[in-house]
Order: sequence, then structure tokens, then C-alpha cells
Amino acid sequence: MNTPAHAVFNLALLGRKNKPEWNPLIIWGALIPDLAMFGFYALLKLANIPERQIWSVEYYRPFWQNTFDLFNSIPLALVGMAIALYFSRTAIAVLFGSIILHCIQDLPLHADDGHRHFWPFSQFRFESPVSYWDPNHYGMIAGPIELILMVLVSIYVFRRVRSRWTKGLLIAASVLPIFVVVYFAVIV
Repeated sequence: MNTPAHAVFNLALLGRKNKPEWNPLIIWGALIPDLAMFGFYALLKLANIPERQIWSVEYYRPFWQNTFDLFNSIPLALVGMAIALYFSRTAIAVLFGSIILHCIQDLPLHADDGHRHFWPFSQFRFESPVSYWDPNHYGMIAGPIELILMVLVSIYVFRRVRSRWTKGLLIAASVLPIFVVVYFAVIV
């Protein structure tokens, strides 16, 4: 699933009109599992590594896989949530809940590029028959469906949030994937 979609869906599922202070934490929780991926990509692009090599070779190197899996670990996020709840830090528990939702949303949409979501307790990597991006795994169907759902959910969430900042993020989240698709389809 694309990262902006996680933010939109998590706001729809976890956001509360009477708790607008949770919204930034929900958004951060939706982003945290993919932050290592953004760092990985930026670092390798700065090193002038070709796009194909980044995603077919470098992405699968053990160091990067371990780094990605650390940020996508449901058990670690559950521990963080439990600690937050123990200390009555509900907003922080919501952040960890958003991380968990991100991981759950990823499970059905990653074919051979998924994470070990149950690390460190398991090396199991669920390989879905469907991918949000890979045409060999229905990506030409799943990707557009995801984008349409994201825009529809954005409209729903847009009416529920009060902050201009959050409304701006929703608009950006709906537009950004379109630019990414054009970048990879036309430029790369």
C-alpha cells in the first residue's frame, strides 16, 4: 500500500472529532513503518544507483530487509502500545495503533516484497497473491482501486478534521501518488 494511503485510512479508522490532537500522531504512526524505506531510497539515489538495481537488488539485501522489518514489526508495536497504556499515555498508544494498522494494511498488498511483520518472533514473510504496484500480481488493478478508495476516504476524513494542516495533508496525500505514478511511468 502506498504511504499516503496509510495516513488517510488510519485517520479514518482512528481519528476522533473530539480528539484532534491525535491526528498528528495517527499520521506519524502511519508513516513510521515506511521511513526507513524513504531513507534507503534517498541514500541510494544520491549514490546514483540505477532505479532497477535499487528495487531488484539493493532492497533485498539483508541489512535493508532487517531495517525495514524492525519498523514493520507488529509485536514491537504492541509492546510500545502496552507500555503507553500502562503509563496512561493514550495518545502514544494511538500512535502505536496506527503503526499496527499500517502493517495489517500492508499484508494483503505485498507479493514478494513484504516484510516480516512478526519479527523478532518469526521469520515468516507473508507473500500475498496481490500487489499494489507489481503488474505481475494484479498491480494494474489493485493500485488504481487503492487510489480511488484513498481519494474517497480522504473526502470523508476531510469533513471530520478541523485543522488546516491536516486538511492540507489530506489533499497532498491524494495528489502525491498520482505524481509518483507519472514519475515512474514516464520519467524512469
